[in-house]
Amino acid sequence: MKKLILTLGLVLSCFGATAETFPSKPFTLIVPYTAGGSSDALARALGQSVNKQTGQSVVIENRPGGSTVIGAQGLLSKPDDGHAALLIAASFVINPYLLNKLPYDSQRDFQAVTQLASNPHVLVVSPNVPANNLSEFLAWAKKPETKGSFSSFGNGSSGHLGFELLKKHAGLDMLHVPYKGSAPATMAVLSGEVDATLGDVGVVMPHILGGKLKAIAITGAERSPSLPNVPTFDESGLKGFSSQTWMGLLVSSGVSAERVRRINELFVSALQQPEVQAILAQQGMQARPSSPEAFKAFMASEGAKYKTAIQESNARID
Repeated sequence: MKKLILTLGLVLSCFGATAETFPSKPFTLIVPYTAGGSSDALARALGQSVNKQTGQSVVIENRPGGSTVIGAQGLLSKPDDGHAALLIAASFVINPYLLNKLPYDSQRDFQAVTQLASNPHVLVVSPNVPANNLSEFLAWAKKPETKGSFSSFGNGSSGHLGFELLKKHAGLDMLHVPYKGSAPATMAVLSGEVDATLGDVGVVMPHILGGKLKAIAITGAERSPSLPNVPTFDESGLKGFSSQTWMGLLVSSGVSAERVRRINELFVSALQQPEVQAILAQQGMQARPSSPEAFKAFMASEGAKYKTAIQESNARID
């Protein structure tokens, strides 16, 4: 009888362990952008790593449109069991202040898992601009006759609002010209249609290395490994200015804390894998793994920063 009870106990113990295995079915990673972009490439590399760790397939679900609102709604349409997550960027914390009404509450309906990566913005200028460093650029831009202009990858984008913060920080008055995407915003500087832009490292790097754009300064506390010869704004004398593209991971608010921690562990581990590091390097990005608590605080800080920029610039979605 004792042997039977012991055996039954072991069986139940094993069953309990199996029942707690997570993820226990395919995991969905929602990307609120079209397939083929940098976010999509990172998501697929992360998904492959999570698949290797868990044995469960990771389905990348592209849901572009609505300034990432469609993707966020897609996550909320999934069961609250932790088998789905949403890849986000700065637009997630910008939207509450930029859009009149959202079909969800950004703080109530979601919870942070981890920051994934960041991409510092580089101030680049047209070859026509008579400046080779930040002090020369600021002196040129402040001349009344200059009437400078800058492009961005869309009204209310991190590049747009970042430049608005730069204008305030440096006392500039420059005209904003929005474009639909990073590529046309960069081409506008290359062609001389506008004078400058704050671009993602991965987008502007080939043009800098090819001598077609002049890199003035880069945001962040340290120089980018991808552009080691470009000084930071701090080094160049404009301390305290920051602007970046970043990505992170959210799940819906109903997911248990235990499962949030497990998803955090899986994706933090994935960020350390060579194949993921290679994708990040191609985009000029750096891995930024964090705890759920740290990422929540980071989003709050970024949201407050962008709220100020939106209010002062009267930014509007096209």
